[in-house]
Amino acid sequence: MKTKSLILVIPGFFLLLTAMGQQNKPVITFTEKELNLGTVRESEGIITRDFQFSNTGKIPLIINDVKASCGCTVAEWPKEPVLPGRNGAIRVSFDPKKQNGSFSKNIQVSSNAVDPVVSLVLRGVVIPADVVEEVYKYAVGDIRLQTIYAAFGEIYKGQSSSYSIKVFNGSRDKPAVLSFLRIPPHLAVRFVPEVIDPQQEGTIEVAYKTEGMKDWDFVVDRLDLLVNGQVFPNNRINITANIREDFSKLTAAEMEASPRVEFDSQLFDFGTLAANAVVEHEFRITNTGKTDLFIRKVSASCGCTAVQPAKIQIKPGESTTIKAIFNAAGREGNQKKAITVITNDPRRSKSILWINGIVEKK
Repeated sequence: MKTKSLILVIPGFFLLLTAMGQQNKPVITFTEKELNLGTVRESEGIITRDFQFSNTGKIPLIINDVKASCGCTVAEWPKEPVLPGRNGAIRVSFDPKKQNGSFSKNIQVSSNAVDPVVSLVLRGVVIPADVVEEVYKYAVGDIRLQTIYAAFGEIYKGQSSSYSIKVFNGSRDKPAVLSFLRIPPHLAVRFVPEVIDPQQEGTIEVAYKTEGMKDWDFVVDRLDLLVNGQVFPNNRINITANIREDFSKLTAAEMEASPRVEFDSQLFDFGTLAANAVVEHEFRITNTGKTDLFIRKVSASCGCTAVQPAKIQIKPGESTTIKAIFNAAGREGNQKKAITVITNDPRRSKSILWINGIVEKK
């Protein structure tokens, strides 16, 4: 009789130990174990989602590892223990590149929780990038372009840079020959191939040559694209670059002997101005350096402000003025206009002057 009782007690004892052991472990509870991204386009790039969870146990939760079933899916997780009652997230980044069609990605979360391994699922449908409208968003007649903006960024004077724009001939039966109406001397353009067959791709290769350019700072060129010699709507290609002077190779002695630009003031407040009135102001500029200071460029932020330097070469110790003329015609309320001054001072080659004030209502 005692033996039978002992047999009954032992399993119950192990069940009690198991229950007590579970109570001494964290519990990872996910809000959702499956996320459906729905329809995503390959051209969208990497998509990131969070699997939210909380530690509903009584001791800290430690996530040891998170593994995805595919290299296209990368996971991030909290590296510090998640205290009882606190929340966290498994961040999953999915790259749809070459993942066309339906997909289902499994993510395994390993931790010190009661359930040591939990499976999460990320699913959806990828639309391939070879859908023409997705890659070539801009249309000029039958020609579609990847972009109508060629932003070269910063280029040092004397250097060159290149930029390629992908194009596609959407015609079913007509080859396309591309050209530009006018091309400025500092740009060189090549069309590859010269004749783009129907339903075929090509590129517009633009080379930016700063050697001999007289312009500085932010430069914009607008080129009109022709297709088989014809002009179509929305055919303008915008090309931008920031032309800078390279001072990186100057020695300490050359820096010491360089020009230095100083302004008597960089702000002119004209107060309150009557509608349609015109106000003038002269900013005084002095070269406090040891070699000639050259004013490379002076430009205003809007056409309402005309600027004109008295001279562009200033010897050491000499001064000149930059005349600013603000025309209030067609404007009212608070006004703040910038004047950009580019010089050969290596310490501050770009300076901003400001014109502020209020234009009365008519």
